[in-house]
Amino acid sequence: MAASVNHVGESFSNPNWGNDFVAVESVQELALKKPNEIPQRYIRSEDERPSSTLLPSLLTVPVIDMEKLLLPSDSNERQKEMGILSKACKDWGFFQVVNHGIPHSLIDRMRGVANEFFSLSLDEKKMYAPQPGDAQGYGNMFVVDEDQKLDWGDLMALALTPKTLVNLTLWPSTPSDYRNTLESYTTQVEKVAQMILSLFAENLQLKNDYFKEKFGEDPMMTVRMNLYPPCPRPDLVLGLSPHSDGGGITLLLQDDQIEGLQVHKNNEWIPIQPIPYALVVNIGDLIEVMTNGIYKSIEHRAVTNKEKTRLSIAMFYNPGLEDEVAPARNLIDEEHPSLYKNFKHQEYIRYYMAKQLNGKKSLANFAKICE
Repeated sequence: MAASVNHVGESFSNPNWGNDFVAVESVQELALKKPNEIPQRYIRSEDERPSSTLLPSLLTVPVIDMEKLLLPSDSNERQKEMGILSKACKDWGFFQVVNHGIPHSLIDRMRGVANEFFSLSLDEKKMYAPQPGDAQGYGNMFVVDEDQKLDWGDLMALALTPKTLVNLTLWPSTPSDYRNTLESYTTQVEKVAQMILSLFAENLQLKNDYFKEKFGEDPMMTVRMNLYPPCPRPDLVLGLSPHSDGGGITLLLQDDQIEGLQVHKNNEWIPIQPIPYALVVNIGDLIEVMTNGIYKSIEHRAVTNKEKTRLSIAMFYNPGLEDEVAPARNLIDEEHPSLYKNFKHQEYIRYYMAKQLNGKKSLANFAKICE
């Protein structure tokens, strides 16, 4: 675990990382001071607003039972579950994982320290605000334009690995067990991420350690804790703008009680129903490239709740910054030509972080630049 040194990485935490993020007011404070008001910058255009009249969708994000995937390879149960996983990756880019092995007590602790941090005073939280050009700290991200529409949420973002990216000055000292809990949770999530990637490789008929090799000796892992305060008009705002994730895979701990995450599929927004202690896993842009488009990153967003605060904790597991990202050679042939040029992870993340969230456009636009 990389959180043992106090060193700010040259690539992830300097003013040349991308555009400086524009500082914006804490939504949590805004909701406390003016609980019945929504500033104009948060109000979305008609076509972007979440509809409060949508009928419940008949579609449901697949659920994967990790215990079944640990059965012997010739087990019928395991083969069936591997088929469900393959279809989830190809058709959805999203799935929920149950029986993943992370202790429920640790998940409860992780949620607890995150909630305790967001419960601190604004002055205490501002001690962990990012420096110009830094992609870590408390506040907001992807606000690169003074006029862009804002998301109804606050966040805490930290680099976890490799060591060269970790900046412990931004790790909260309150609550006192924040750091130890985050380290323990990160270790457990990383094990699940590596297992999932080996299952991806097996389903794609690649070497089981294919993604482990391609993610390199120093995979990049980050966390983003998202807090979405109550909003008086959830039909007018978004908690998080539509986007696809720019990394490898994301393992998200949803709020157990409050629905908010939605996936865009078949021209409709489909809510992901919370399952207690499950992880929501989704394909990022880099896995789309590495699988030559067989697995696709999917546009998703977060909506708000009128009465309750919602917390989610996203862990992003990515290749090392210097590692090359390219379609697997075994997935390229005359019928399936390479869809993407090779590039370094660092090149893409710089591009991605310098833009505001905007659907699936980042990967498509970056691919054009690489042509």
